[in-house]
Amino acid sequence: MHTPQNPSAERGSGWALTVLTLCAFTLGTGEIMIAGLLPEIADDAGVSLSTAGLLVSSFALTVVIGGPVLALTTGRARRRRLLIALMLTYVLGNVISAVAPSFWLLATGRIVAALAHSALMPLFFGIAADVVPPDKRGMAVARVSLGFSLAMIAGLPIGTALGQWLSWHATFWAIAALTLAATVPVAALAPDTPGISEAEDQGRLRELRVLGDRRVQVVTGITALAAASFTAYTYVTPLLTDTVGFGESTVTVLLLLFGIGGTVGNLIGGRLTDRSVLGAIALSVAALAVSLLLLGASTGVKVVAVAFLFLFGAAYYAVIPAVNTRLLNVDSRQARTLALTVQSSAFNLGTALGGWLGGRVIAEGAGLRWLPVVGSLVALAALLLAVGEVRGERRRTAAREPAVHSVPTPSAPAPVAGEQASRSTH
Repeated sequence: MHTPQNPSAERGSGWALTVLTLCAFTLGTGEIMIAGLLPEIADDAGVSLSTAGLLVSSFALTVVIGGPVLALTTGRARRRRLLIALMLTYVLGNVISAVAPSFWLLATGRIVAALAHSALMPLFFGIAADVVPPDKRGMAVARVSLGFSLAMIAGLPIGTALGQWLSWHATFWAIAALTLAATVPVAALAPDTPGISEAEDQGRLRELRVLGDRRVQVVTGITALAAASFTAYTYVTPLLTDTVGFGESTVTVLLLLFGIGGTVGNLIGGRLTDRSVLGAIALSVAALAVSLLLLGASTGVKVVAVAFLFLFGAAYYAVIPAVNTRLLNVDSRQARTLALTVQSSAFNLGTALGGWLGGRVIAEGAGLRWLPVVGSLVALAALLLAVGEVRGERRRTAAREPAVHSVPTPSAPAPVAGEQASRSTH
């Protein structure tokens, strides 16, 4: 039985989780704030809106490639030194973006920041798990994840407002300053110990075999497609101003509303996942496809468009706990150390695809109102994968159950209980 922590230890872990949540908030804001600044950056840099959207794609692709590479190559580095180096690299990337005199130097700064971002979140989650008792690690990781929700609710609208009030350069300076301020306290939390042993480091390469697991491939495919449907959000500011007809000051409030929808959806998605992981994936992706389609169809009516913007946020963030849980369920016994990295790469690969796809739609002359419709079609592809996986899982479960019709026995009800137990594990 676990001995309860004393009050001072609980206060210490509470402070540690607060610092880590702030770090996650900073990284999350630095990643998504670009969505609210694209029109200003495009005008200032003299590039098209679709070209400015490449800032989203380049960031995401860097995380896709950099995450797994850094996860496999930095395993033996001392944790504190690695954390400080990555935090300072994130600062450097945002400073480069803040002072960039050209679009391509700005893109370079985003790539540098993305490289650090790809390795920092797994470190934050690891520290969070270490500062609490084993039976509270789930809560600790969830607490750190809250930083991303706060980034959507508060960081994005504040960053957008700051960029509109001063300039988009000021937003990058703010992220750099906040990251620098968080570096000292979070470094104090990181253990000044070596990483894994040489034998463990060599063993990690064998974990790559898990990528050949069909279930891993399916869930990462669903994740990437769901993230690609986020193409509508990449260009949400011009969509709301140029197509729906809202003023720039109102957009900040609407971004806040989207973030609130995302928080609500995350909570609902978590509850649905506890009941049925695959069912939650299928239901949330279906809601995502429908909400995007209706958003595109309602851009001429402000109130209705706002309602579907809220539902879009709720549906998108309901997908996240479901796909994460599915990946951990099928992956935890084989390659847990790569699970979060693979999932993060899938999300960012989808984000890059969505940013590119949205840019192509705009470049071809289609109106911004078509972006949610295109996102809906991508979400529909994810839904087809999810439905196929649900049916496949049912067939596999049925095949594992003993035949009960050949010889009737008094214990005939047993398969029902087995079916319930099987469902509870997926």
